Amino acid sequence: MKAKLVLCLIALAAMCATAQTALAQDAGAAKIVLTNCNVIDCTGGPLRENMTVVITGNRISDISEGRYSGEADENTRVLDLDGGYVLPGFWNMHSHISDLLPDVNDMLGTEDVLPAAIRAGRNAMDGIKRGFTSLRMTGERDYIDVAWRDAFNAGVFVGPRIFASGKIVMPSPRGNRAGGWPVGLYADGPDEVRTAMLENIEKGADFIKIIAPRLSQEEMVAAIETAHAAGLRVTAHSGGEVARRAIEAGVDCIEHGNGLTDETIQMMADKGTFLDPTIVCNLSEQYIADRERLISESGLPQDPEVVKGRILVAYADERSQEAAASNRAILVKAQAAGVRIIAGSDSSPVGEIGLLEIEQLAFSGLTEMQALIAATRNCADMVGVLDDLGTVEKGKFADLVVLERNPLDHISNIRTLKMVFKDGLPVNLGKNEGQASFWKLYFTEKVE
Repeated sequence: MKAKLVLCLIALAAMCATAQTALAQDAGAAKIVLTNCNVIDCTGGPLRENMTVVITGNRISDISEGRYSGEADENTRVLDLDGGYVLPGFWNMHSHISDLLPDVNDMLGTEDVLPAAIRAGRNAMDGIKRGFTSLRMTGERDYIDVAWRDAFNAGVFVGPRIFASGKIVMPSPRGNRAGGWPVGLYADGPDEVRTAMLENIEKGADFIKIIAPRLSQEEMVAAIETAHAAGLRVTAHSGGEVARRAIEAGVDCIEHGNGLTDETIQMMADKGTFLDPTIVCNLSEQYIADRERLISESGLPQDPEVVKGRILVAYADERSQEAAASNRAILVKAQAAGVRIIAGSDSSPVGEIGLLEIEQLAFSGLTEMQALIAATRNCADMVGVLDDLGTVEKGKFADLVVLERNPLDHISNIRTLKMVFKDGLPVNLGKNEGQASFWKLYFTEKVE
């Protein structure tokens, strides 16, 4: 009942805002001109210097070399970016916006859906202020992701595009696995799996996530066939031999991919299966220290609270050196084989840990360009919206970030954020006075 209440409240607000949003979009084809900039379009092409990007309405209407020669007027806003770098908005492809790791106050198994929904929205809205214009959910309680997707789409709040998964389809818990974060949609046997998939679809999921290691081959086939019949894609938490079985069953993406063999990697390349390595949550003590050193070498200022928080999150998911090195080797092999890599952090906050995932891809063996494509183009491709999003190209939605420094020189320059555009409009990056730190609220301070 409480879950239905929060969904209804957000949906009602969304409906109230729909008419106003539609009027704003139809108010005229106002233009924003970004000039004196450099473009990294993330198509795989080289950096383009001294460019002008024109946004008309919510789409990119022109990209040309040289500075803009026209004048600003009541319908044209000209922004001199002073040599800034224009890229597609970033994506975080493995997001759980209400989840917490570590959960220092033991909230996830006992809290009501309402505070979870509030935290989820705050997490997402903080994420767009770090450059993440799109989030793919990989499991969320009580269809919070569906509700926030609809609220953001309607303009109730300014937030990222959300591609919702609803609950994670998995067999019934065994032993002591019951309880905890209520994200599972439990099903046993192919028929129940089909029913669970249809429930997610009816609730408004954009795609489905399954826990492959605990599903039989028949259950996996039933899940994937049901989703595909409805036009939805499926991603699987899996690795090793289980990943191979999931790929044979037709899954579209592998999450984590620990223990993938060379043969399975080649199968993924041949079949077009995506890999979301979540490399940032597969670090050893040595690699955590290496990461912090490499970020500091960028020369960028570091917020002590953020550094403390992200190290806390890293140690909550620490791996042995052997396991961490294995995951890096798999990532590099997959990239070399032609597997399309996507960037997903798994942990929250989705903004900071999402940036770490992009950095970690480069620190783990990808080039800076490969890491950027993994966080933009490949993501849009994976969810089936590459015609509209994921690159800086004429005709696409103007979901963009503007950086002060070139991320091809050092990947941590993705942190030099100047501007974010969502659907053709600039996002307010300022912090409201009096707003509490997300880190202190949920990670670094215990409630007595």
